[in-house]
Amino acid sequence: MRVLLATDCWPGDDGRAGLDSWTVGTALARAWADLGDEIAVIPVGAAGAGFAGCLGRLAQVLGTGTEHPVALSPDVGRSPGMTRTDPDPWTASSAPLADCLTQLMPTQPASRRPTVLELADVPWRDGGRGMATALGLAGSTGSRPALLPDTLVTTAEEVQRPLTGLRGLVSVEGREEGMDPARMLGLDQRLCDWAAELTGDADAGTVPGTGAAGGVGLVISALGGQITTGSRYLLDLAGAATTISSADLVVTGCRDLTMMSLDQEVVSTLTMMAGQAGVPVIAVTLTNTLPARQLRESGLEAALPIGPEGELPGSGGAVTAAELTRRAAPVARTWHW
Repeated sequence: MRVLLATDCWPGDDGRAGLDSWTVGTALARAWADLGDEIAVIPVGAAGAGFAGCLGRLAQVLGTGTEHPVALSPDVGRSPGMTRTDPDPWTASSAPLADCLTQLMPTQPASRRPTVLELADVPWRDGGRGMATALGLAGSTGSRPALLPDTLVTTAEEVQRPLTGLRGLVSVEGREEGMDPARMLGLDQRLCDWAAELTGDADAGTVPGTGAAGGVGLVISALGGQITTGSRYLLDLAGAATTISSADLVVTGCRDLTMMSLDQEVVSTLTMMAGQAGVPVIAVTLTNTLPARQLRESGLEAALPIGPEGELPGSGGAVTAAELTRRAAPVARTWHW
């Protein structure tokens, strides 16, 4: 039997560091390996939630024969507790990102390794104009400047977000903030004007993903880059679609499976890919609060909690890999043929 395992990380309680995706995946995999099954483990993490570490681990797994991407994870996110109006993201500039890229981008020749910019939450909504201007990118569509990353990795929500229009940044966030309609129209027009200046097309900002990272997605995509989630990038890099198509079972999961975590990208991406290949997928979790019908509607055959409720025993009450393997053994025996 062939089993693919790709799970989210399992954070600890009360701020304790938990287990990363690779540790969880390999711990669960041992339960199937002990039955003689052929296993594959892929570390998976979302932008801002373990992506860079998973990319580094995946590079080790793939070995030296692969051209591994370089992850750029600048510290430009909002401080904990910061609101969207402090400072005002509509007047903030993405120019500091240009300084970060100048420092982080490898000084390699034109044949440099692929680069991945990881951005989850940012304090600006300028359409990436500050960054593009600082890097001298305005008006340079069609050519890829050396300092511009090849890929923007962001959250699943951001990947679908356009820059302008009824579903754009100003429309969605402005209404949430109770912004004056006249100001909303002015800000959206300013972003339309910037999209036209950068691409020659005022409607360029209506494309999903162009609003990612406060509009940095517009710049990345306009100059030939791609916008994707951390989970999808890692799975594609690992050739997961091929592995899934030849697997008998896909195992994913997260620490606690709820309605909210069901929609998070690690679990949802694996269920979508497995569903397309017609391969059954199950989730191994510490706790599960969802009924069977809801699980089936999401694409999961089952969710198998290996609690009890609360923490798995270990040093200081933290989750341990050895305990995960032990408690996953009955699940593996049930889902083995």
